Amino acid sequence: MGAVPGGGDDDRRWPAAALLALLVEAALLGGAAWLMGHTRAPQPLAPVQIVLEAPKPAPKPQAPPVAKPPPPKPRPRPHPVVQHRPRPTPTPVQPRIVAPPAPAPQTHPAMPVQPSPPPPPTPQRPAAPDAATVQADFAARLRSAIQSAVRYPRAAQMMQLQGNALVAFTWLDGSVSALSIVHSSGSSMLDAAALAAVRDAFMPPTPPTLRGRVLTFSIRVRFHLDDS
Repeated sequence: MGAVPGGGDDDRRWPAAALLALLVEAALLGGAAWLMGHTRAPQPLAPVQIVLEAPKPAPKPQAPPVAKPPPPKPRPRPHPVVQHRPRPTPTPVQPRIVAPPAPAPQTHPAMPVQPSPPPPPTPQRPAAPDAATVQADFAARLRSAIQSAVRYPRAAQMMQLQGNALVAFTWLDGSVSALSIVHSSGSSMLDAAALAAVRDAFMPPTPPTLRGRVLTFSIRVRFHLDDS
């Protein structure tokens, strides 16, 4: 047979490639062995302690307090029945009728009959006061009512104004008319205050004797800072 062309080179290259592959594999195995020898073994982990708590027992339910029954009420003792026996009816005794004795004749004289006392005298009513006295008393009450209604003007007090104003008016059953100043106090403010006092006063009622009569009064109104 003739030689295959180029076969000699392939035969020489195959042992060299196989040898190189063996060297590489040996190097890899050595490196792996060296790494395994120099690699530190892993340190064991510390054991983990697990604590398990037992479940707490559930609280026992408290029973509700049992109400004590009230003590039995004492039964009333029955009262003994007393049987009343009927009493025997007494036999009525008929009274004996005795005739009254005859009245003895009167021998002493009869008492004289006293006359009845005379009736007490009729009390005499006091005499009614005359119209002049009633009018004078009524005028005094009017003067007191008007003086109580006086309002001292503030400006007059600051100016130290004093005086008396004589006012006149007509009266008919509580109605005042024809009001005027008869005598001035010397100050127009005081005169105006005197007229206002008559109009604003709480007048007393008209006496029965003076009702229906037209009366004229003149009353003096006083304005003084010091009444002592």
